Amino acid sequence: MKIFGIGLSKTGTTSLAHALELLGYKTRDYPGLVHYSPGDLTSIDAGLLDTHDALTDTPIPSFYRELDARYPDAKFILTIRDAEGWLKSCKKQFTQKLADKQNDAHNQLFMDIYGCTMFDEQKFRAAYDRFINGVQDYFNGRPDKLLIMNVVAGDGWETLCPFLNKSIPDIPFPKANVTQIRWMNADDLVGIAREAGQEILRAHNILAAHTNSHDASALSSIERFTAHLKRAALNLRGGRPAALARVTQSAQKVLISRLNKLNPGIPVVSDISHAVPYSERSKWNHFWLVDPLDGEAGFGSEAGEFTVNIALIEDQKPISGVVYAPVSGTLYYAMAGKGAFKVEPGGQPVRINVHDTVSEMPTQAAEKPSATASKALAICRLAEGMPGIDQTLHQCMEWQSAAAHAVARAAGKQVRPCNSNDALTYNKMDWSSECVTVS
Repeated sequence: MKIFGIGLSKTGTTSLAHALELLGYKTRDYPGLVHYSPGDLTSIDAGLLDTHDALTDTPIPSFYRELDARYPDAKFILTIRDAEGWLKSCKKQFTQKLADKQNDAHNQLFMDIYGCTMFDEQKFRAAYDRFINGVQDYFNGRPDKLLIMNVVAGDGWETLCPFLNKSIPDIPFPKANVTQIRWMNADDLVGIAREAGQEILRAHNILAAHTNSHDASALSSIERFTAHLKRAALNLRGGRPAALARVTQSAQKVLISRLNKLNPGIPVVSDISHAVPYSERSKWNHFWLVDPLDGEAGFGSEAGEFTVNIALIEDQKPISGVVYAPVSGTLYYAMAGKGAFKVEPGGQPVRINVHDTVSEMPTQAAEKPSATASKALAICRLAEGMPGIDQTLHQCMEWQSAAAHAVARAAGKQVRPCNSNDALTYNKMDWSSECVTVS
């Protein structure tokens, strides 16, 4: 049996494709086309049609009549969404710049569907209504052939599986191409990490003020006296352990409030707030996994190698992440589909690519850098190809590795459990630590 996803682009077609894959169908999303002739099935690669159980997105919607005639036992799934949300998504994607990159066949198909090659609100709105009505009219009276799904509004396994005579899996329905999530601005995440880092840095500077005798001797008498008063006040409030607890709580409040404001629909889990029952969080497609202070041993020390970590998890995989070291000011980040970057204080983002960094390594063995208290910082250094760092990290919690895993993954590195070749996953039933390998 063939399955064809005939919803227009930006209606949840990628989510549908992932769902069909999870149900065991060999699926091809967005097969594309080399040439286009209306009504001519040779516009679609015959090899793809023959070798796949399911196909979704362009150019499949343009040929539902012809596909129905060729595959009389096929089932068709029409993904829809509210018109305003669809138009907003199309406006962001279907620009003149994209049209210029597309081949003639793709632009001809767009002219056939929409009457234009780039976004035009009036034409797209009319085309959407015309297409939906055309599909419904064509399959009228054949409910066994056509399923209409609104993935964006919450339709999932309960809608899809009965139509395909499949059992409902015990996993969340994938929502892998949510525009609002995928197009978040990296500057927003970076700003949140920096703000949380400043909460920690003030207390760290007080604790570390006298750890370096050379720096202490360079202070004026007034500065030394002021530092002494701050240190005495800190000790009266419980010293380093109490300060560590306070700044971690303060940084977490910043992370939660700012991330909730950025996208209130995404839950936030942290190392000090992870008591959400698995029965609830196992249903999440997306959640923030944060560590307000990764590398507690570095807090108040001279090196100060602790970090603030922010990761966005999608279907158990980290797709975006920020790792910020407040003391040095070094920052690593990766955004879904946009690559991995490193930012030094006062500098511009520099792309990290493992293939580039490996070729640039010196032929002689480099001096091994000092160990870092932050697991995330160690993974990020491995991601940028810095030599001499142990590639195995023991007792690594999910919130310590997730953000750096996103960076390493975007840079071309693999992060996996020590005793497995499978990629490291997140949102497991328990939060126990594990041994992690970076390669």
